[in-house]
Amino acid sequence: MKKILLSAVMVAMSIICFAQSANIEPEYIGQVVIVNSDSTTTLLQKEEVKMKTKSTKFGLIPVPGSGFLDKTKAKYVIKGKEAPVSVKAGRITLIVKAANNEEEPRKVFGIMKFDVEKKERTYLMAEGGVMSGTNFTMNFSNVPFVTKKYGKNCYLVVIENAEPGEYAVNTDFSNMSTFSVKE
Repeated sequence: MKKILLSAVMVAMSIICFAQSANIEPEYIGQVVIVNSDSTTTLLQKEEVKMKTKSTKFGLIPVPGSGFLDKTKAKYVIKGKEAPVSVKAGRITLIVKAANNEEEPRKVFGIMKFDVEKKERTYLMAEGGVMSGTNFTMNFSNVPFVTKKYGKNCYLVVIENAEPGEYAVNTDFSNMSTFSVKE
């Protein structure tokens, strides 16, 4: 009797563990998980993002037309030198949950590699000026990735050769899912 009961408990635990590992999609829209080498997932933490702008002082000169020489930069800034979740450099697989996966993925999210400056991570999102010699450019993703539909509302995203650094997935511009890539 004890053997039958023990066997039944083992089978039930196996079924529960298999069922949990089979569903690796994030629970809520906008969440991102990293798929680990053992097929488990780690939910990426969302961190608050602020935008800082900086411009040259030409716009302050009281001469008509001097504002055209002004050059402006807009950066996304995240406090802290590194993300709470880190992974090894190389191939990284992510799953991004969206409202649906019918849109072209680059319209739904982007992946950015941030620079570390002092005690914060920064990403140059836009730069330009009318006559400053710099064309106005905007960049919402600078990390190449391959993606395909996954499940009902998710995208499976692969970054082939992620180099060490600080990254963010921008499903929402005020809170981004962040991760660090280490050697």
